[in-house]
Amino acid sequence: MRSLTTLAVAAATALHGLASPPARVEIEIPEPPIPAVVDTQRVLVYELHVTSFARTPLELLRVEVLGGAARPLATYTDSALAALLRPIGEMQGMHDAQGMADPARLEPGQRVVVYLWIPLPHDGSVPDTLLNRLVFTPADSSASPQNETVAEAAVRVHRAESLVLAPPLPGGVWLAGDGPSNASDHRRALGAFGGRTYIAQRFAIDWVLVGPNGDTHQGDATRNEHYWGFGQPVLAVADGEVTEVVDSIPDHPPHVLPAAVTLANIAGNHIILRVAPHRYVLYAHLQHGSVRVRVHERVQRGQAVARLGDSGQATAPHLHLDVVDGSSVLGAEGVPWVLRSYADLGPGSTFELNAHPDVRRSLALPGENEVVRWQ
Repeated sequence: MRSLTTLAVAAATALHGLASPPARVEIEIPEPPIPAVVDTQRVLVYELHVTSFARTPLELLRVEVLGGAARPLATYTDSALAALLRPIGEMQGMHDAQGMADPARLEPGQRVVVYLWIPLPHDGSVPDTLLNRLVFTPADSSASPQNETVAEAAVRVHRAESLVLAPPLPGGVWLAGDGPSNASDHRRALGAFGGRTYIAQRFAIDWVLVGPNGDTHQGDATRNEHYWGFGQPVLAVADGEVTEVVDSIPDHPPHVLPAAVTLANIAGNHIILRVAPHRYVLYAHLQHGSVRVRVHERVQRGQAVARLGDSGQATAPHLHLDVVDGSSVLGAEGVPWVLRSYADLGPGSTFELNAHPDVRRSLALPGENEVVRWQ
């Protein structure tokens, strides 16, 4: 269910007794915060869409997130705040005098998205409601408490349980490419479709097989068949019904994308599988001619449904997998999911085949670019 909280904030100022005047901004929260388990951490993941209605530029100084009884959960300023921000539209190309874009600066009419990834307390408690407090100052004046304005937006936390899924690929050592984190390309893949925005890839992973040489390929890296994962069986992660199939797009050589990437070919050959009410699994970039299922077919967990390929917008062979709330490649919201169990072999940046950690995880997702082995 899509949630929307919009405040221009005089009411919030009166309600919470804020000393600072209200900021002339609108805050929208398209999707409610939802708990996710990544590695050993439980986090709340959501976005604030902030649009300026001021007549002059504003500077976002601080974002505070409060839980129940106004308990502080997180505060972001300076570089930590800048890392959360992504402006929308032409304004994101504007630069300051040093040639660097200032994502915290909002021109009149501009929107910036605040990508939040809030760690929860170690006691495991999840607040029912979050209060998001944003503090601004005029962009072209010195920052001081006397110049600050404030906007607040409250939102209820969504408490749906994450799907527990089986491995989507055979046993082996796999890299969770661009896996869940607040800075991954999947996390920031906001798009507008059918008159509204979505982040279908919010918790997506690009699965890449690591071979016996400790690398993802051997020999000529410009040939698909030299990648360990190319042609590997792709497995149903749960019992379900097939809702969409495409198997007509040729595989392309690694690092050679299609001449024109469109909504029709971006996922390449793909399958969408409905595994629960309002829960769909997307398998993308499948090998041309490998799909073994058809629309409306029922499949069982562990059943081979296709093979890993290099079709669509893929730079090298891998399986893109995400879970969304509708039967659509990009026009649906990404929702959390977990693997029943796996062994965490550490980050891909330092992975060595014969020298790595080996930590059992259960009911969690591997983080960005972690290396795992199915249990």
